[in-house]
Amino acid sequence: MLSSLTDPQVENHLISEEGEVIVDEVRRHPLAFVTPTLIILLGLALAALSFTVPLKFATVPLGIGCLVMLFGVYRALFVHMDRFVITNMRVFRIHGIFTQHKATMPMARILDISVHKPLLGRIFRYGHFVFESAAQDQGLRDIRYVGRPDERDLTIQTVIQRSGLRATIKSFNSNADDDDDDDSTVDDLLTDDDLAALDSQAKSRESDEESEPVFGNGTESTVNTEEWNTIEIDASYRHSDSEEFRVGSALPILEDSVSAAAGEWELRWPERNRMQAATELMHAHRRLITDLDEKLRPLGLSYARYEILLLLFLESSGAIPLVELTDRLQVEASSSFHSVRWLEDNGLIKRSLEPWDDGEVVAELTPKGRTLTDRASHLVADIRFGLGTMSASECRQLTALLSRQRRARD
Repeated sequence: MLSSLTDPQVENHLISEEGEVIVDEVRRHPLAFVTPTLIILLGLALAALSFTVPLKFATVPLGIGCLVMLFGVYRALFVHMDRFVITNMRVFRIHGIFTQHKATMPMARILDISVHKPLLGRIFRYGHFVFESAAQDQGLRDIRYVGRPDERDLTIQTVIQRSGLRATIKSFNSNADDDDDDDSTVDDLLTDDDLAALDSQAKSRESDEESEPVFGNGTESTVNTEEWNTIEIDASYRHSDSEEFRVGSALPILEDSVSAAAGEWELRWPERNRMQAATELMHAHRRLITDLDEKLRPLGLSYARYEILLLLFLESSGAIPLVELTDRLQVEASSSFHSVRWLEDNGLIKRSLEPWDDGEVVAELTPKGRTLTDRASHLVADIRFGLGTMSASECRQLTALLSRQRRARD
């Protein structure tokens, strides 16, 4: 029992069956014991006063001195029991004497680590850690009096990198000469000529949309088709339970690698149609991302960065908590970290800590980011989001099919 009040027993909190091991156990820097030591010395001084007062009053300073010394010992033990642990899976902190508190953060949830070293910290080699994650935990946000903070920060970054939670940032350009494009600021990438070109492209796009024939259910298409197939799907946004769509097959199905693979699949396993549909969908997704990244590259954006800006742009307040932003993007927090940091470094968004909302980190769109989002939206609209081969009616049909699949997963 006594040993549990003087030793936090960190090893008992490891997930040994999953192979978790301690990479570093951080104790508080010796300077953290300065205040408890001063309190103990004050208690000793008060207790020493009992030798200078009459004997009948000696118990008063002696008792007060003992109480002060006990409080100082308690504070020293509290500092001693405060441990910050880095493992190959997570970081966690254990503190408390009689009532123990434990706060845990997986490596995947760490967005940023700030190291603050005051003047004394630079002299005596200690600092304070400030962890920023998608969901703030006050027990792990501030870790004070960390010895050799730079080495500990490097240890954490090494564990994250080796675990594959953060990938190396690569340029969108294929050759090394264009590697610096990603580091350019947005102001350097947009000129007056670019803005004039954007306006002319937007006008051209609007005229094209007005001239494009849009046909709905039951109307004729201007596309020459050899045959029509019909499918019936749920359309919850309609008033009826289901609705029949007409899907054109003007182009013959060519024998390509995907259809050939589907044919081989059918000889061995079931669900050939779904296999072919899923493969085509993934190939189309990769091509869409490539086309959209290429179009957004002159603005210094990727589609992942643009999607973050667009979510903030469409939000009425222009601000979204980081944890909610990650959920809307349906990605891991670590995968959106670099995009958020790049947007912040270029003045397109800003992050702030809301003290009245339990310390939640909020991403907010700046006026500069709002302007760029509008320009980027015109650019992706000019190429019709990479779906120029599909009519408006076919896009609605595809949306209904994909949204039904998404809602079934949610």
